[in-house]
Amino acid sequence: MIRLRHAACDERGQAMMMVVVLTTALSLLGTMLVQATQTDQAQSADATMRQQAYQAAEAGLNDYMAKLLDDNQYYLHYLAPGEATRQSATSGGPVASVVPPAAPTPWPSNGGTAWNYPSGKNAWYDLGNGYSYDIEVIPPQSGTNTTNYVDIISTGKKNTANNAASSVKQRVLEELLSPASVADFQMLADANISYGSAATTYGKIYAGVNPNNPAIKYSVNHDGTAYGDVYAEGSVTGSTTFMNGASAYSGSTNPSIRTVIKAPIQFSGFLGSFSDISRAAQNAGGIYLNDSTKAAWWLTFNSNGTVNISGCTATQPIEDVQPTSCTPYAGSPFTLPQNGAIYSEQSVIVAGGSSVCGGPPVTTAITGSCVKGRVTVASNNDIVIGGNIDYVTSGTDTLGLMAKGDMLVAQWAPATLNWRGATLAQTGKWQSAPNAPAGSHNGTMTFTGSTAAINGGQMSMFDTRVYQYDPTLAYLQPPWFPTITQAYTIELFRELPSG
Repeated sequence: MIRLRHAACDERGQAMMMVVVLTTALSLLGTMLVQATQTDQAQSADATMRQQAYQAAEAGLNDYMAKLLDDNQYYLHYLAPGEATRQSATSGGPVASVVPPAAPTPWPSNGGTAWNYPSGKNAWYDLGNGYSYDIEVIPPQSGTNTTNYVDIISTGKKNTANNAASSVKQRVLEELLSPASVADFQMLADANISYGSAATTYGKIYAGVNPNNPAIKYSVNHDGTAYGDVYAEGSVTGSTTFMNGASAYSGSTNPSIRTVIKAPIQFSGFLGSFSDISRAAQNAGGIYLNDSTKAAWWLTFNSNGTVNISGCTATQPIEDVQPTSCTPYAGSPFTLPQNGAIYSEQSVIVAGGSSVCGGPPVTTAITGSCVKGRVTVASNNDIVIGGNIDYVTSGTDTLGLMAKGDMLVAQWAPATLNWRGATLAQTGKWQSAPNAPAGSHNGTMTFTGSTAAINGGQMSMFDTRVYQYDPTLAYLQPPWFPTITQAYTIELFRELPSG
C-alpha cells in the first residue's frame, strides 16, 4: 500500500512538471508569435511607406513630363513646384527658388542653360496624402559633353508630423527623356522629297501622307549622303550612302517606320502650338502684334538681345517689293521676351541689321539680324525672309519661325543669302518668292536649320542652294515649337540609391 501511494505521488509530480513545461512553452511561443506579428506589421508598414515614397517620386516625374508636353523647354522658362533651389552656372548668374505656395517661378533669361542645386533637396511639394516629392532637372547640354536629353531626378518621402519631408525611407528615381520636335528634321513634308547625288543631309528626313487622302503616301529619293535617318510613309529609294549608323525606314523596311514614328505625322497637329504661343505672347510676358492696317511687321534682331519692330503698309506683295512705309512700333527696340514668344496676327518680315554675327556651322561671319537668346516668331499669315540671319552664340541661341501660311524668301533679298532657324509652313510652302523667275538672283542661298512644310517647296530663285542641318536643334529646340506624336522617348528609367 505504501508503494502504491509513492507511485501516485510520482505520477502527480510528473503531471505537474508537464503542466509547467507546457505552460512555459506556450508562454514562450505566444511571446514569439507576438514578436513575429509585430515584426511583420513593422515590415509591412515599412514596405507600404517605401512603396508610397516610390509613388511620390513617380508623381514628380509624371508631373514634370506633363509640363514638357505643353512646353518642350519648360525648364528654360520656369522652376516647377517641387524643384530645388537653382543656381546658375554662369558667373554672377541668378539664384532662384519656387515661391510659395508652390507657384512656378520664371527662370531669368540671363540664368543660362546650365545650373546646379547648391541647397540640396529643399523644395518639397506636398501631395496631400502624407508624402512629398523634390525634383532636380539637368537640361540638354552642348559642348564637349553634348547630350540631347532632359535628365530628371525625383525624390519621394513620407512627411513628418510638421509636414516637412522625413529624412528616412526616401526613394529616388531618375528618368532621361529625349525630346522629339519638328526641329529634329532637316526636312519634313507632306510631299515627295528628292535629293541628288551631290546632296549631303545631316538631319532627319520625313515624307508623310496626303492630309486629304491618307491612302496617298509620299516617298523620299536620296542619291546623296545621309548622316540622319530617312523616313517615308511611301518608299525610300535612291543610291543613298548612309553614315554614322543612319538608316532608311518605310512601310516595307525591316524594321519598319512604325517602330520609330508610331503614327504618321499630321501637320494639323501643329495648330495647337500656334494657339499656345499666341496665349504666351498675350498673357505671359511675350510680344503680341495685331494691327489690321499693317501689311506686315518688320523684325530686326540685334546682337544685344533686343529686337526692332516696325509696322509696314504696302500696295504690292511684300515678298516681291520691299515695303518702304514702315513706322517703329511704340517701345521698340524690345528686349527678347523671357518666355520666348512673339506672335503676329499679320505677316512678318525678318530682315536688316548691322551686327556682325556667326559661328559654326556657318563658316564665315555675316552682317544682318543677330539673334541673342531663344525666341520663336509665329505669324497667323506668312513669314518673309529679306536678309541674313544668324546667332550670336551657336549652341546657346535659337530662332523658331512658324508661319500659318508660307515661309518665303523675298525677291528683294540679297543675291548671297545666309539664314538660320527652325522653320514651319503649316498650311503652305517653303520657297522663294513665287513671282521671281528661276535663277533670277544668280547667287547662293545657304540655309542652316530645319524645314517643315506641308506642301514642300523650293528655292529656285537662286542658282546655288545649300541646305544644312543645325546640330544645335538636336538638343535645344526653339520655345513653343511643335512637338510630334510620342513627343518624348524614355531613354533611361532607374532607381538611384537614396543618398
